[in-house]
Amino acid sequence: MKIDNPTPVHVVVDMLYDFIDGSLACLNANEAVINSVKFINDNPMRVAYVCDRHPDNHCSFSDKGGVWPPHCVAGTRGGTIHELYSTGVNDESSSPSDKNVFLKGENPSQEQYSGFEGIRIDGKTLFEFIGEAGKESSPEVYVSGIATEFCINETVKDLVKAGYKVVLITDALGYVSREGHLETLKKLEGNNVTLL
Repeated sequence: MKIDNPTPVHVVVDMLYDFIDGSLACLNANEAVINSVKFINDNPMRVAYVCDRHPDNHCSFSDKGGVWPPHCVAGTRGGTIHELYSTGVNDESSSPSDKNVFLKGENPSQEQYSGFEGIRIDGKTLFEFIGEAGKESSPEVYVSGIATEFCINETVKDLVKAGYKVVLITDALGYVSREGHLETLKKLEGNNVTLL
């Protein structure tokens, strides 16, 4: 599907191997990657990649008292963006690079679900990358990624709170459970989020 708005941004959340085929593999994850890459190729726009990146002693890990198995540890395959975003994206500027990758969860004592908390290697925030919200020319933000019930939910809620018009690419989402996915989508749609 094609869109017409000339100024949108596509935020790709946590399309990382641990959420696709690793320790926290989600339903529909592979299909989500394929559909997200297709959307990027069909709709040229700026793309931002938000990534969980944890030290091996992160507080969210079950062996450190958290609720999740170790995942997305810095320097591991599990913490790497799916290769299709490098090999399958037509425009090289839309592939992951130091210019458009934003990291969250690097502090070992802090859990971060929202991609809105992501920071680029040079300290720039996702908010700064997208551009100021609340204006006539405020960019639409399209979102794909994993997982609907957690990081997608929190990222989208923060984007809406900041004043952006948010569009969820529903066939480009991975999720923990189908029921949780549908329930989260319903709540987000009730919060002025558009489902595509």
